Amino acid sequence: MTTRIPRNALTVFYASETLIQEGGQRRAGREQRSTTFREARKFLDGLGAPGNVSVWRASNNLTNAYATRDRDGSWFGLDRLTGKWEPIASGVPRG
Repeated sequence: MTTRIPRNALTVFYASETLIQEGGQRRAGREQRSTTFREARKFLDGLGAPGNVSVWRASNNLTNAYATRDRDGSWFGLDRLTGKWEPIASGVPRG
């Protein structure tokens, strides 16, 4: 699935599949850029694999951690105020 990112996008979500090799080493697998978290989440859910979602914002030109998907399909979002990972229910975090 390819997603067209507008040239003037203010926010881009990067979804990265995490592959675990024998011996416990982690490496990145497939990746996708999206304009919404919903698309990034759908990508990782479709793969059925653990992974991470980071977000890039044009306002500060920084990429930050946003959410993570565990092997069992549960999602956790990063609470920016506390710095802790909080479970995400069926809804999506605002961002």
